[in-house]
Amino acid sequence: MIAVGNGELRSRAERLLAAPVSRGGLALAFEESSAETAEVLVEGKSFYPRMLDDIAAAQTSVHINQFGFRPGAVGDRFAEALLAKAKEGVTVRLLVDSQGSDPEGGTKDLYEGLSAAGATVCVVRATKPRAAFGPLGGDGALRWNLAGLGHIDHRKVVVVDGRTGWVGGAGIEDHFEDGRFHDLFLRVTGPVVSQLQLVYVASFRWLGGEIGAGELDGLFPEHGSGAIPAVVLHNAPGRYRPITDAIADLLDGARETLDVVNPYVTDRGMIGRIEAAARRGVLVRLFVPANANNWACAAAQQFHHGALLEAGVRILEHPAMLHAKAFVRDGEDVLAGTCNLEAWSLKRFFEIDLRLRSTELAAQFDERFSQPAEEVSRPGRRLTGLKERAKATAFAALSPLL
Repeated sequence: MIAVGNGELRSRAERLLAAPVSRGGLALAFEESSAETAEVLVEGKSFYPRMLDDIAAAQTSVHINQFGFRPGAVGDRFAEALLAKAKEGVTVRLLVDSQGSDPEGGTKDLYEGLSAAGATVCVVRATKPRAAFGPLGGDGALRWNLAGLGHIDHRKVVVVDGRTGWVGGAGIEDHFEDGRFHDLFLRVTGPVVSQLQLVYVASFRWLGGEIGAGELDGLFPEHGSGAIPAVVLHNAPGRYRPITDAIADLLDGARETLDVVNPYVTDRGMIGRIEAAARRGVLVRLFVPANANNWACAAAQQFHHGALLEAGVRILEHPAMLHAKAFVRDGEDVLAGTCNLEAWSLKRFFEIDLRLRSTELAAQFDERFSQPAEEVSRPGRRLTGLKERAKATAFAALSPLL
């Protein structure tokens, strides 16, 4: 773990540019910073246009870290926006996951077009024991990839000009806009954006991407003083898992109300914490999809429905594939980003979340997400049939592997 104070972000970036970065260099521990503005945007039809507006307004840099960036109505709009900025001379960098985006396979044309226009693309190849080092399309020699093996990059981040940051659960893919998947993003400005930027710089350098020292003024601009307490939490492979710790803290510390929004709720420890919160009198709402796209996780989760309902948890099953990952505690503490409540996200994947303390943001979350979701959701139920109970029991036993 590398502790980085708010006054050390620029100097840490300088060190990252000066030498190769190991996987251990990604375990960044940030102190509480602040945001000037914070907003929650729900559904692709709300957040994609705003994100594209920010990209169109970029003056110096656009940095995107995305698990799933694929061609389609949404992906093509983003590709066109990035091509336009690259042609204007704005620095465009992308960091994508091989499994989620397939840049060397089925989506190769999209990435070759971006690279040809001047964008630099680095790829996390979590399934390859040997992988090319450096940007896509370069002549990087194959290297052993043992440090990255099994650690999929599940992050979804956009940083524009070092001033505007986006963190959420959606890929740049059509199903997040056409109603099939229900998700959200947080948009922030202010000092906390520099923490997002440092995570990006560290990750890009770890993969062999180059960033010039002369770019740092633009990447880490001066910010005004934000009034909203905020911090970036980054789970990188290793023992330091701040998102996992923060989720446990939120669940254990809830006194009055707790909203848990997650598509894959299988971790027994976290489920026990949700149940305990309800048993001590906290009003708990658990938002999950009615028909999850991962049937194994869904079965493992449903095993626990009886105990959760008995404890007083209100389980709300959304008709769309609810894919958002967020927590709101006591009408003030908001945590949202990419981390699911299953073993791979909590312990193995690259994940990133924002934690903010704001009654205004919490109220906005309730107005834009929780209330509308509750109106269309059906109540969760206990499993009754022998076959479905047997299936749930089997997958609950396998939950450490899910």
